[in-house]
Amino acid sequence: MNNPALITTNIHEYMKNQLSSFQSRYINENGDLEIVNIKDSYFFDNNRWEIEFLKTIPNFEVQLQNPTFNRKYIYFSFENELINLEIKFFVHKKIFADEWSMSTLCVGQSNNIQILKRFFKEKCPNLNSLTELDTDKINREWLFWLESQGIATQYVDKRNGHLIKSPLGKYLLNLLTEFNKLIDFRDEWEKDVWEAKNLHRIYGLYYNQAGSHTTMDFTKIRYTRFREVTKQYFKQRLLSSDLSWGSARNYLNDIPVFLDFIFSVESDWDDLTKLSRHHIKKYLDLLNNTVKQNYRITNGRHHIIKAVTHIKVYLQGLQEIAPDLAPEKDIRVLIFPEDKPKYKRRSDRINYIPDSVLEQLFENINSLHEEVQPIIWIAFKTGLRVSDALRLNHNSLIKINDKYQIVTDISKTNVSDHSIPIDDDLANILAVLIDKSKGLSNEENNPNNYIFFRHRGIRKGRPYSNGWIREELNKLAKEKKIVDEHGEIYHFRIHQFRHTYAVKMLNSGADILTVQELLAHASPEMTVRYAKLLDGTKRRVFEEAMKQGLFSFNYNGEVKQITPDEEVPSDVLEMLWRDHKLNAIDNPYGSCHARINGNCPYSEEPPCLTCNGGRPCKDLAIGFSELDKQKYELLIKTASKTIDILKSHGRAEIAEKNERNLERYQNILNIINEGNFIFGRLDRMNRKKDMANG
Repeated sequence: MNNPALITTNIHEYMKNQLSSFQSRYINENGDLEIVNIKDSYFFDNNRWEIEFLKTIPNFEVQLQNPTFNRKYIYFSFENELINLEIKFFVHKKIFADEWSMSTLCVGQSNNIQILKRFFKEKCPNLNSLTELDTDKINREWLFWLESQGIATQYVDKRNGHLIKSPLGKYLLNLLTEFNKLIDFRDEWEKDVWEAKNLHRIYGLYYNQAGSHTTMDFTKIRYTRFREVTKQYFKQRLLSSDLSWGSARNYLNDIPVFLDFIFSVESDWDDLTKLSRHHIKKYLDLLNNTVKQNYRITNGRHHIIKAVTHIKVYLQGLQEIAPDLAPEKDIRVLIFPEDKPKYKRRSDRINYIPDSVLEQLFENINSLHEEVQPIIWIAFKTGLRVSDALRLNHNSLIKINDKYQIVTDISKTNVSDHSIPIDDDLANILAVLIDKSKGLSNEENNPNNYIFFRHRGIRKGRPYSNGWIREELNKLAKEKKIVDEHGEIYHFRIHQFRHTYAVKMLNSGADILTVQELLAHASPEMTVRYAKLLDGTKRRVFEEAMKQGLFSFNYNGEVKQITPDEEVPSDVLEMLWRDHKLNAIDNPYGSCHARINGNCPYSEEPPCLTCNGGRPCKDLAIGFSELDKQKYELLIKTASKTIDILKSHGRAEIAEKNERNLERYQNILNIINEGNFIFGRLDRMNRKKDMANG
């Protein structure tokens, strides 16, 4: 077994070495980042760091040119030398990793260090190292001590009225958590707290870099055996791409609660082998009571479904990888399908931003944070998810045939090089932002060449956070009193811009397949939800217009106008409206309801090409008319769209017949594009010639 004293000694020797040098970073004459290791024990030797000395280091030179603070020194005066060493090591790591700016160090953190020194002097006079502390216990003492000093440990969030911890209230817990990460040299999978950025760097694990949740804390599982097995379980699923980082974090919210509850009921257990249906029923009672009592749970049904699903899958996984810890009974006899509340039928209502709110937003757009403004324009004009917009890089803006496009990868649906046309105004904005990003970027602070990135701080090298974008939007709504139709302050959700883009496209006449392609939906199902959003006012105007100018064929095949007072069948208006909105059932002669249902024989067998016993008409000639090429280009386009629609409606067998027809059109077009002509049967043409000469 390792000697704790020896381990601590080695760690402190490591800290001494780290403080006896630093990396000087600067941009050379060629614009490249230069990193030079400087052997200088200044930070180890001195317990008072001078701001003037920090100015001589290129890393901090720009930040300290015109400081907004008056501090001249950073003091480290803990009575215990080892603790002093540990705190200096911690601060040194933070500033040279660019996680703390000079302003953060000299204003907030410097004061916090002095408050922490007072706390340790009063409450931990015999403490020799931060590694000796019980994190939970010392954090409770810290909070109690702060309150006794008249220092607030929590405050009311103005956004939602919730009580949240103050920065000082979180300070010691955050410090100890981050400090322990710095001295944990194990492989990332072996650690009790996983960092997404490390797993991404070492193993290529994908995570949403625009998100805020980038750690996975297994210390929440208090039972060591289960903690280690759960880490093994997550590792297997993450590496096999069977589980996403976000989903794994959701599991880790529910698993500790379940284990804590079971072991509180069965305090003499150290495994789950005897888990019974009785225990699961008690757990379900706990979930229902939690939903009733926790005001932060806004969707109780979803909360229970998610928790039960996670526990069921987790227990099944335990039976595979750790049968000595897992229930002996089949999980199917422990957790029943009816334990999960039924999902409410998904509403077809699309949560898009009303026009009145958009008008208010864009009237006040210049008051929005300047870094957020371009993100909103991109989301509004392209329909990109904000997380995808935040991952645009220096190569995302291209120009093809004098038209600008955004090209990027869509992570959710695994679409590579997705292309979206944009207008010149947005292209000009992006060009300026790309140029600005290049000026701030180097291989260390922006290895992925993001346009919207943080070049220092804890998000260094990562895009802005989704949550920050949302917060800034809603801050603007409050400040500028952006209200909904009821006069209430409007609450923005960033995904609404994507819905709004889709609705605008459809209302402007785009067809459903085009919208599906632009949004990079994996299937038409989500896009069809947009199609069902039929603006009542526009539809009424449409119907009135149709009644004023609608014609029909009579029984003799003659065109007859329908008078304004004549009743138009509702299914006819429905079909016309759907075609007007979606342009999805058109053919070269108009629009046909039968085609979408697969009931039109001529969709598969065009008359002029099949009327002669399945063969082309004997009198048919193709290629003489200047319009023939356009006709077959239109036929190809129409047939292709029909095939896509049929497939999306599950009519594969009819789609296959249309594919044969499409091949016929393409062959004909290829022939006439080469300057050739296609005639009916030659003997038919000869007889016609003889009759003409006779």
